[in-house]
Amino acid sequence: MANYIERSKAVVIDYLAKAKQTQAKIEEGRKIYLPESMEQEEKRLRGELAKARKAAEDQLDGIYREASESARSWATLDGSKLTPDAELLKGEGVTPEQFDQLVERYQDNFTMLDALRKYGERKNDDANQAARAAGDFMAFAGKYNVRAIPAPDAKMKEWDEMRRRADYFLDVADGRGMDQFAWSMAQSTGDAAFEAWGKAPETPTKRDSEEIQKTFREAWGYVKE
Repeated sequence: MANYIERSKAVVIDYLAKAKQTQAKIEEGRKIYLPESMEQEEKRLRGELAKARKAAEDQLDGIYREASESARSWATLDGSKLTPDAELLKGEGVTPEQFDQLVERYQDNFTMLDALRKYGERKNDDANQAARAAGDFMAFAGKYNVRAIPAPDAKMKEWDEMRRRADYFLDVADGRGMDQFAWSMAQSTGDAAFEAWGKAPETPTKRDSEEIQKTFREAWGYVKE
């Protein structure tokens, strides 16, 4: 996933540079050309930038398709990917702490994650039933963090979000619908976000950590939902 992020980031940063260069040429031209001449020159420059925008979108779509196919392939059960650790899940001795370690170990192995999820759900259900039998009908006794395991479509959703936000930053680079002050602020925020993009988590299972959430907030804080 890091490879796709870095490639997407490079496309967006490249377009940001072109948008800034175009804006600089327009501002400089307004100082030296007559309004009538500058109107045509600005139209030409913005036309070139529009072509660059389309090329950037096409590149991002291509990366997105590759990433999506990789995500679909990842979320496919494959018995050959079961490791000897799967034998541990046939007993009762895996503690919640050990469960977390196994989830971390197999975050790139969907087949093992699926087996871990089923084990954790069974252990949680047994604990909850025992609590209800003891009269505690409101307790959640399960200690196995199955929520840390991504659903089959987790990576797809993550890439849908990344693609949507990439479009947002292309808009930031264009300054669409913004006055000059707002454009400058968005550009500055966008620069920092682009640089932080490559720090995104490599797998969905790490997204619950406070460190990763902080990185996302810093990287995408300006994004309008």
